[in-house]
Amino acid sequence: MTRQCCLWAILLLAFVSGCSSIPLQGERHRVTTADDWTLIIEHFPSLNNTLKRKYPVLICPGLGANREYFKLKDEDSLVRQLQRAGYDVWLMDLRGRREADETGYWFGKHTYSYNVDDYIRHDLDAALQYVLSKTGAEKVNYIGHSMGGIIMYARLGTLAEKRVANFVAIASPLSLLPFNEWTFKLYRMRGGMVLLPVLPLRPGAYLASFVPESVYAPFANAFYHPENTEAKVKTQLLRNVVNNISKNEIRQFIHMAENAGLHSADGTTNYRDALKNVTIPVYLLAARRDELADPATVRDVFERLGSKDKTFEIFSRGEGYSEDYGHTDIIFGKKAHQEVHPRIIAWLDKRN
Repeated sequence: MTRQCCLWAILLLAFVSGCSSIPLQGERHRVTTADDWTLIIEHFPSLNNTLKRKYPVLICPGLGANREYFKLKDEDSLVRQLQRAGYDVWLMDLRGRREADETGYWFGKHTYSYNVDDYIRHDLDAALQYVLSKTGAEKVNYIGHSMGGIIMYARLGTLAEKRVANFVAIASPLSLLPFNEWTFKLYRMRGGMVLLPVLPLRPGAYLASFVPESVYAPFANAFYHPENTEAKVKTQLLRNVVNNISKNEIRQFIHMAENAGLHSADGTTNYRDALKNVTIPVYLLAARRDELADPATVRDVFERLGSKDKTFEIFSRGEGYSEDYGHTDIIFGKKAHQEVHPRIIAWLDKRN
């Protein structure tokens, strides 16, 4: 390769890195679960010295994703807005995410053998224990997006979790509509699970970031409303956020679609039926264009919760918002920092 070619290659790599990096960075903590998995929890202290909130905030991402999408758009991210509002923010990753100990496809200390129950029993327990030990607080405010909310429903409903004061569930269902497109896509992929130990979304998403959007749009549009998501954010999502999904997770979500509710991996516990045991304050957010968590399924959770203090809201044009939000752009959409984040913070403020 000539010197000129080398120079162009270096410039190209610098350009790619600049376009895809997420500037907002906190202090990383390594946390070990009871079954010896490593989690990464990122700490963002309050930026408001005049306000002291009662409880810190623990945030958890969803299926096939890591914590980075809560930091997208930097100063307009949900994390930064919470910091400005006086909250001590702890942003967690679940097991198998790339910044913790490497997860092997076939070999290694850890492989993609875990299921949703491991998140519920081990990962949430370790994260809650760590944040409370570091802050000295008695409880946390918990924010979960998609599966991040689902696993907290399950923990509260079946394990009598007492360390959560208030719970914000964003686009988190416990059932799927029969005609949900993503359900059919997952079901069609089930045959490939015989050959692959994991659904390798991470390398596929990274490669997709270098091709025209029209190529991957049919798949990606299930996760966000494209007209409500900036081009730079789409690139960051593909290069920094997407995570592999274990076969056991997929099996549980296919079973969820076939049996009208998420069950434990052994089939003995129906987490949807246990929602009546959840009694803490819960704010449920739904997105009008959500192809994964239809507002009807989030409303179903709302109706089943045992909480006396519970709020349900759909983010749509019909409700006066600028756009019909999608599954993930309810976190980082073009005006999410003006329309969605303030609603979450106002709800928390009343209870902190």
